Amino acid sequence: MSADELLRRGRDGTTTDLVFEWGGGSWPAAAFLVLRTLAVLLAVGLAFLPVGILIVVVAVIIGATFVGAVTVCGALWAAAALLLWPFAAVAELRSVRRVQFAPAGAPTELRFVRGARADAWAPISGLRRIQLDETVEEPYEGDPEPAGRTLAITVVTLTGDDGRPHRAPDGTDVDALQRSLEQLLGPAGIPVLRRTERRVRPKPRPPSGGGWAYGGSGSANSGGGFSGGG
Repeated sequence: MSADELLRRGRDGTTTDLVFEWGGGSWPAAAFLVLRTLAVLLAVGLAFLPVGILIVVVAVIIGATFVGAVTVCGALWAAAALLLWPFAAVAELRSVRRVQFAPAGAPTELRFVRGARADAWAPISGLRRIQLDETVEEPYEGDPEPAGRTLAITVVTLTGDDGRPHRAPDGTDVDALQRSLEQLLGPAGIPVLRRTERRVRPKPRPPSGGGWAYGGSGSANSGGGFSGGG
């Protein structure tokens, strides 16, 4: 992904936006996020479908009707999703989706745009730094897969308004993003710090015991056949 997709002009052209996630900042967007959160919770519940089937089977074996067992499991699944929904929705609405800098070319203030609303504008002097944490996973010897890279972006302010890392999309051009941020924030004296951690991808372990068991079985069969011939 190019740096222009993460750091871009705002819709009205008066701001430069550092975009972590699309949407947010208005009540229609908030309603969509809340409904999407419920849909995600219901979809996650489908991952436990095998457990639900097992519970239904056990319930039928011990004397419950099939319809009754399915109804109870479905009700529990829906109840769990509805209980978690408010907490997940609040977290989604409070999350920072983008940071806006204004004016677009030489910013003097910034604000955080969350799921339901945009914060008040604050002086850019309250921004301590932008931190880019890059992790490079290099292939082990003989690994056909290329090196992998991940990037986390943290906006650090004096008041701690955000302060949590945001995962950038895979394939982000870190060099270009760093240059663009430095060009934007450098005149205001805001540093852009980059830390790179390199590690070698762990080598997968071969399956243990499979080859030995097969070879041992073949040796025993050969020995048995020879003995029978005698």
